[in-house]
Amino acid sequence: PKGACAGWMAGIPGHPGHNGTPGRDGRDGVPGEKGEKGDTGLTGPKGDTGESGVTGVEGPRGFPGIPGRKGEPGESAYVYRSAFSVGLETRVTVPNMPIRFTKIFYNQQNHYDVTTGKFHCNIPGLYYFSFHITVYLKDVKVSLF
Repeated sequence: PKGACAGWMAGIPGHPGHNGTPGRDGRDGVPGEKGEKGDTGLTGPKGDTGESGVTGVEGPRGFPGIPGRKGEPGESAYVYRSAFSVGLETRVTVPNMPIRFTKIFYNQQNHYDVTTGKFHCNIPGLYYFSFHITVYLKDVKVSLF
């Protein structure tokens, strides 16, 4: 019969029910102890170059270095010259003909040719010629070619 249960008598256990919906998240717990150090990570990309710093004080002078190789030979320091000094050995000259000076005072470079009486300009440059003539009882006319 239906009616109020006296409470002193128990019935047979029923079947288990279905699972209910999950409950709300609980509060965070107390922080734990610090763990061990982990492995090093991958290297990141290189950063931008920074501004140059102030130039430092110059350091002490170093020891002399090892001497270098010998250089290539340069131009000669000798200044090339052309000079001659000649005179007449005889007083006989032929009019209107070149005078051949056969007495050699100086002709180290051999630029004056004794056989022809001509000077050869072997070194380019500016030349200075002078001649001295002494004539007794004759007219003389001299030209330099």
